[in-house]
Amino acid sequence: MKQLIIGLVTVTLAGASTTPVSVGETNRRATGAAIDVRSFAAEVELVEREIARPSELSRDNLLMMFGRSSAASGQLAVAAAAYGMFLNDFGTSHPYAERAASGLADSLFPFKYDEVNVVHVPSGPRLDAVWCMDYTPRWEHLQQAMPAFELAASLTHDQHAKGSALLKLGWVHRVLGDWDASTAVWDRCANEAAPTKPAADALWLAAENLEWTNRPAEAAEHLARMAREHPEDARASAAIDRVEYLQAEARRSPEWLSDPVASLQSEIQARAGARTTGEVYRSFVTWLQRRGERTAIIAVSRWAYQQADWSEKERTAARYDLVDVLLAGDDSESRAEAVEQLRTMVDLTSETASAVTVGLRCCRVLTELGRYDEADELMRALGERVQGTRKWEPIVLSQHAEWLLERNDVARATDVLDTLKTRHPEYDLSEQFGGTKLSRKEGGR
Repeated sequence: MKQLIIGLVTVTLAGASTTPVSVGETNRRATGAAIDVRSFAAEVELVEREIARPSELSRDNLLMMFGRSSAASGQLAVAAAAYGMFLNDFGTSHPYAERAASGLADSLFPFKYDEVNVVHVPSGPRLDAVWCMDYTPRWEHLQQAMPAFELAASLTHDQHAKGSALLKLGWVHRVLGDWDASTAVWDRCANEAAPTKPAADALWLAAENLEWTNRPAEAAEHLARMAREHPEDARASAAIDRVEYLQAEARRSPEWLSDPVASLQSEIQARAGARTTGEVYRSFVTWLQRRGERTAIIAVSRWAYQQADWSEKERTAARYDLVDVLLAGDDSESRAEAVEQLRTMVDLTSETASAVTVGLRCCRVLTELGRYDEADELMRALGERVQGTRKWEPIVLSQHAEWLLERNDVARATDVLDTLKTRHPEYDLSEQFGGTKLSRKEGGR
């Protein structure tokens, strides 16, 4: 007999061989598993104490019940301990072993799969994980989750369950920042759980990884395969549509950045039969944003908003892109240009919602630059524009008062709020101004 220690799981192998095997194959050959629960010593003691109470249930049922109830109540470390104890006591041949392994893995990696926050920086993508039940696992728990998901995948005879375990394993690698390992696991899922939805999910997610790590041609191949092998999937048509974008991205060479405007014009012509001008521009800018190409974004967005034959919506979107990248810089020149762009957008838009949103943003930048008189003037102009509107006037007036208070101009803030209370007596100011010097000075205004 031979033992192979893989993170959390020590797998006992029968008929030890000198032939190297993968982690997945090792677990498939396993006849038992020893779970290292030393990092859960306090939780193990708690579980032992609780299940020692008189009960008609057997130890295996008690451990499984305790694992489920602890997980449901957010006590995930306790749940992990209970499931680990079960596998130590009863091994992988027990009828509940698969559920125990899955429960263990999910307790170690309580990732919120429906809230994915990926940040793109010049060095590459980063996943900022959000965890279930406000429980943040320790780094070593994430390491231990990998062999736990491998074990769960090896124990099941159900293709969907196997695919689900491998899919989650890919997410662990993503959270740990190993995008290549994540893609490799999802490729494995697509192959080993081929007829299932997790396999389709794996191809979709692997394509994301490949796109975000600058391998668009491979990403396109994955999406084409997904549409071909899973035509019933609701994302199949979107996958086919996305292939064209990725193929266009694959054609972009480093030389394109030497003259990004000319490169964009060339791509607009090349893709005219498949995409509108605005769609090509958006895909080009998204690509530049992901790569952190600030200078190129400034160049193409400046060119785009000046195109008279573009729709107003497309030109406004280009101005937004320009403002975002200008404000991301630290120099006052860029911020001053952003202010002028925001002013222009306020003047051009006929939509009150856009005028207020952009105007308030402009005022904030002016305030940050110390140009207080200009900010006040713009706020007054916005107030006149929305005067009489039940939704927008209170927002503009209350925001104006708040900024005046930030500058310790209590007298003017009071005047603005008096106007607001007179015109909109139903508007509740307590939450926004309840703890300010204004409320104390004016008796709870």
